[in-house]
Amino acid sequence: MSPMADPREHQDAITARIDPSSWDELPIGLFAFDLGGRIINYNDAFIELLGVSVTTGLAFERCTSPQLNLVEASNRVLSGETVRVSGWYHGPERQPRFIRATMSPSVQHDGHITGGVGIIEDATEQRRYEERMEHLSSLDPLTELYNRKKVNDLLAAVAENPSQSSDAAVIMLDIDYFKLVNDTFGHPTGDLVLRAIAQLLRRNIRKTDAIGRWGGEEFLIVAPHSTLSEGVRLADKLRQKVNDEPFGPVPHVTCSFGVSSFEGGKSVEQVLKDADEALYVAKNMGRNQVSSKR
Repeated sequence: MSPMADPREHQDAITARIDPSSWDELPIGLFAFDLGGRIINYNDAFIELLGVSVTTGLAFERCTSPQLNLVEASNRVLSGETVRVSGWYHGPERQPRFIRATMSPSVQHDGHITGGVGIIEDATEQRRYEERMEHLSSLDPLTELYNRKKVNDLLAAVAENPSQSSDAAVIMLDIDYFKLVNDTFGHPTGDLVLRAIAQLLRRNIRKTDAIGRWGGEEFLIVAPHSTLSEGVRLADKLRQKVNDEPFGPVPHVTCSFGVSSFEGGKSVEQVLKDADEALYVAKNMGRNQVSSKR
């Protein structure tokens, strides 16, 4: 919820410009409430949107939810604010709806507040579209794994949460000799290998783990609640899975792995540096290897 700059102006937009006799003709929910927070007027759309049986005098407690707190909003309105609030609302025997509401004080000419008025609208489709677009913006288009920006966000979130960063492992892996795959079989086959390895990796990590394409033929796995040794075991399992998997026309593909962890309160930058250095060691050991750095 956030206050708006001019509550009286917005209140005029809701009340003065809408004839109360035409409320039921409007597709948006309209309502008015008194100083006690009781709903004293409403239209049919208000009832339909919230899925409640409304009688005059009903309090907001009957048509609110943890994510759509109309009680708190109405209290702020009665103190003089205009408030916008939005959230998922679970009405009685209804599918969840994403509701947006705007509420303003009802102010007499002498400046006294007599209650409040508001509008609500069903923004479910718009919200789901926004969530879908947000999700797509976090994905790498080729592999459909998280992109580098999203992985960086996840790493930052782990670092900021002591309960996670105290035992979170990070695995950096690289497809061995991938340039040779592209040069020998062509870039379309290289893309096929990238997608296939991405899906194989995703199938073989925990639901609580996150994986993203770090760049080119590199991937990064964030494994919360995993020690360094547990991260090494996961990396070796994934190494073996890739080693044993056929990838179309490419006879044999392997990956090298570098593992580090947040143990000891390390920063994201240090964890990534350690994983990168461990990966470098794995490649120098002959590739198709797992190395770690504490």
